[in-house]
Amino acid sequence: MKKFNWKLYLIFAGILLFALFNFGFGNDYYWHVKAGEYMVNNLKIPYHDIFSWYGISNNLYWMSHEWLSEVVLYIYKYIFKGLGPLIFNLSMYLLLITVIYKHNKEKLEKNKIFTFLWALVGFLIFSKVMLPRPHMISYTLLAFTIYILYDNFNNKNSKKIYFLPVISLLWANFHGGSSNLPYVLCFMFMIVGLFSFKFGKVEAKRIDKKQIKKYLICGLLSICAIAINPHGLKMITYPYINMGDKLMLSNIVEWGCPDLNDFGDIAAFAVLGLVIITMIISNKKIKLIDLITLGAFLFLGFKSVRFVPLLYIAATYAIFNIVEDFKLNLPNKAYIIILSTIVVCFGILTPKLIRNYNKKPISDTAINYIKDNKPKRLFNYYNYGGYLIYNDIKVFIDGRADMYSKYNFKDTVDLQDRGYKYLLDGYNFDMLIIPNNIALNIHLSNNNDYMAVFQDDNTVIYEKKTK
Repeated sequence: MKKFNWKLYLIFAGILLFALFNFGFGNDYYWHVKAGEYMVNNLKIPYHDIFSWYGISNNLYWMSHEWLSEVVLYIYKYIFKGLGPLIFNLSMYLLLITVIYKHNKEKLEKNKIFTFLWALVGFLIFSKVMLPRPHMISYTLLAFTIYILYDNFNNKNSKKIYFLPVISLLWANFHGGSSNLPYVLCFMFMIVGLFSFKFGKVEAKRIDKKQIKKYLICGLLSICAIAINPHGLKMITYPYINMGDKLMLSNIVEWGCPDLNDFGDIAAFAVLGLVIITMIISNKKIKLIDLITLGAFLFLGFKSVRFVPLLYIAATYAIFNIVEDFKLNLPNKAYIIILSTIVVCFGILTPKLIRNYNKKPISDTAINYIKDNKPKRLFNYYNYGGYLIYNDIKVFIDGRADMYSKYNFKDTVDLQDRGYKYLLDGYNFDMLIIPNNIALNIHLSNNNDYMAVFQDDNTVIYEKKTK
């Protein structure tokens, strides 16, 4: 076995770790960690809403498909206090980087120039998702999944694939919304393994019946494993129901397609460009399984920006089978210079990380005003929900869009964007907290039933006038 190249690993990891400097809490961390706190303190998993006055009054069913991640997030916060979210992200991300490198080390070392370029693209991709959320765990589960599927494809005596049902079990409890990937990919590898042909640069070789059988058995066992979770069989269909929700898909940014006008999305197009250029200029044969893997995840990545990191992870296992070997023997001085540059850049960017870490979605003054006045029917801006929950305030809506989708989600969007009076009257809100730059603020400022009682640089609070 080839010796582990620590110098190349540190450069690869160092470049990817620059994504950490774009760390943010996002909207969902806050309710995730409060859910974890509730489960640890009460030793039970909630099946119905506990955070929203609207959800509680309507007894909304909560598909708590990320319950185990929420417990982990709370444990990190409990142990590491204020640094918990950052240390969670650092540990999960470093684990992912290490798994990717270890699984692909021989391929990464054959073309160091492409490896550096690939790490740079990865840094850009993960910069957009550097949030302490369950998806950080899913990334590593996907890396292990792709690895064991390829291992079985290339080695008929491989036994690693028998871990796939275990991965499915973990996935269904850490992040059930994407827990269908292990068995879907397993069956994809099985089907590709049935073909044998050559067409131009593309070639397929039929794999052994033993390998086919293992894919089939482990795929079926993975489906069964998904059902081992607090919500049982519902988890098997949940990912498809969730992805088929057109209301959510059209109104939540991370479900949208990559946009060339958004600098953060350009990395997805960079992956596409690298894949196409590599296929064109490489003299290597392109294995059908690599082509299908790249195609499947390119489809997902361009369907939704939230899948672009999955595209990067899967593509790492496939694209280095296609790229030409370009051996570059770097002297120790070159490694030292590159690593020193990375360390210096880390120091320069640290103040940016501190600024991001100290940002709050809502000021303490606004939070205290709401707590002091104890509204019974608060309307909150969608992205404020998680932070309000974090501060023990009952909300109208929050980031659990799947729970609200059939109920008040559309009304929330219509209120924020259009300020419909019939919705204000229908819900009879006694207080509203919203950003001062949305359409609803204009409507409320011209509505004689409400008055602004608090305002800062970002937020305005309205109360209903008493007659």
